[in-house]
Amino acid sequence: MGRVTLFAIDGCPHCIRAKTALKERKIPFTEINLTYHPDKRSDMLSLSNSLTVPQIFFNENLVQGGATALLSLLKKWDEDGTSGGSSALEIFENEVKSKADPTDSRLEPSTAPPVKEQDPPPRNQSDFIILPSFGEGGTAAVLDITVRLMRAVPKYNLSYLGKTYKNAITGAGMTKALMSEFALEKEDAINFGVHLQERHILHHVTGDHRFSDAKNLYFRLQPYQTSSILNSFRIWTDRVDPDPMAAVSRLNKIMQNIQSRAADKNGDVDLNAASKDDEYAMFEEEVCELQGVDMTSMDGNAKTAFIINVYNLMIKYAQIKVGVPSSNLERASFFTKIMMDIGGNTFSFNELENGLLRANAKAPYAIRKTFRENDGRAKLALAKVDRRIHFALNCGAKSCPPVKKFTSKDLEEELRIVALSFCEQDDNVKIFPKLNELRLNTIFKWYRPDFAPSVSDLTRNLIKFMRGEKKTMLSKMVDEKRVIKITFNDYDWTSNVTNSKKFDISTLRSNESIVGTFCKSWF
Repeated sequence: MGRVTLFAIDGCPHCIRAKTALKERKIPFTEINLTYHPDKRSDMLSLSNSLTVPQIFFNENLVQGGATALLSLLKKWDEDGTSGGSSALEIFENEVKSKADPTDSRLEPSTAPPVKEQDPPPRNQSDFIILPSFGEGGTAAVLDITVRLMRAVPKYNLSYLGKTYKNAITGAGMTKALMSEFALEKEDAINFGVHLQERHILHHVTGDHRFSDAKNLYFRLQPYQTSSILNSFRIWTDRVDPDPMAAVSRLNKIMQNIQSRAADKNGDVDLNAASKDDEYAMFEEEVCELQGVDMTSMDGNAKTAFIINVYNLMIKYAQIKVGVPSSNLERASFFTKIMMDIGGNTFSFNELENGLLRANAKAPYAIRKTFRENDGRAKLALAKVDRRIHFALNCGAKSCPPVKKFTSKDLEEELRIVALSFCEQDDNVKIFPKLNELRLNTIFKWYRPDFAPSVSDLTRNLIKFMRGEKKTMLSKMVDEKRVIKITFNDYDWTSNVTNSKKFDISTLRSNESIVGTFCKSWF
């Protein structure tokens, strides 16, 4: 029997669209997942002459155009089936399934064992919270007790001497909440509050006072204490995986599962649904492990792969947690004001990219280097920039490269693949030989110093990131010494998300100053 074969990777919205469309019509397909079987990348390339996914075959015939072309064809089948009294499934059975099986071995699933995530080291039992023996007794994980307190403890915006402390509660209010939630007497609740403060789950808003039931002292749970830092759900006191790449890989898998469950049939992720996923709180806690990761011992490849993976992961996290920016001003704040704690240092997305990966270069339109000379974080910057990082950090494409996770071992090949994949897409690089024109993604304008000493030199330097017909055309234009006009497309900031929060920079501030206003607070 004939069949549909689909090359895909996990987390690709275009792959989700294609698979969902087939499933809705009950059309069976064989999936070759390159996330778990990267050995099949070369087979996909040789069959399709393309480095993007999904690549879809009806028997041995390639569906040119990927997910978009498949959806158009299935829609036509729906229409033809309706007018002819049949269905898309029946048309599939007549035109595909009734044919002979494909004989090309490249269309067969891999016989190699799938790539597996490394098991994490066991969590430390000493990291558990001791519950009051005069109440429930026993122990609870930091995650469980934090989630429980977030639900049980009221939150207020409390003001004092011209400053408002967001998501706070008075000592008296916290005592009352602990008494109610854990069935405690007042003194026992106060003692438990002290224990929670010692374990960094509860804080005085300015860190100045020990917990008490005072009405004039304000306290706050850790998830609300440092709102500008993404991975601040907890202060990490548990064990740290000695393999940072494995830790990030597991975090990526959790996020991938969250987004897959929140994705609609078009592959768009409902961010509100993602924030309510059963595993979201677990992700919020486990991503705090990055607080303990030491980048100083990483070599260049390990650091590059690690930072790319963290950057891409935290973009997804930030979209869920703080929202999606919709204007240039909001995007500037998103990339420079949202922070993440890695090894005790905090970094913005801008600092990860331009400070670390770009060897402490100037960000686009900036007037100075990202890190000043006396900034200790500058020591973590790579010695030189690999310009292919821009293809790894910024997809912005209608199809996905068959690499979603970068590794220190195979980094050279992975960056080669994403560079070729990026440049083979016309949205990013389009050549008009008759017009002597080259139209490029704005990334090449923003980061031109990484690619060439001048705009005119871009043409020759881009050839190494191309293959096939595009490479031949551009090489010919360069060899003939034509005067090539280079234009840059407007950058497409759209993403495959829906139902997102509106990004508001004020949510990154745990405290707000009040000019000329003094407010009395109460519980």
